[in-house]
Amino acid sequence: MLRIAFASTLRFMRRHSSVLQADFEGGVSQSHISRLERGESTVTLERLEEIAAQLKMHPLSLVALTWAASEQVAPEQLLERVRQELESLDGLLQPIALDGQPATHPRIIGAEKVRDEVQRLKALGHTKAEISRLLGIAKSTAARHW
Repeated sequence: MLRIAFASTLRFMRRHSSVLQADFEGGVSQSHISRLERGESTVTLERLEEIAAQLKMHPLSLVALTWAASEQVAPEQLLERVRQELESLDGLLQPIALDGQPATHPRIIGAEKVRDEVQRLKALGHTKAEISRLLGIAKSTAARHW
């Protein structure tokens, strides 16, 4: 349903702005715009940004119009709901810092915890075999974190 809502919104906003499919520049080809408007393709955030710039609007406006069309509500109603949700987040009303770092994989986090526990028990004088038994891990795992 979102794909169709975006297609309708893009078509409407392009016509409203008197922009032809061929007018899009950069990485957005006329054929891609056509596929988007027919609901045959999805849009990435990067392409959404380029499309919104060509339409001289903020990408979030295009998303809000799309979601409003999808839910069949007035854009103002949707934006009011979003405003209330953002207000309820209290401390998140400041921009989120862009760190550019990917999230740490859960296995790595788990391995770090095991390593820390192995090191703690090692410092208490336990052997690899004892640590293996205490933590319920293989002896080779205890040895790897030794």
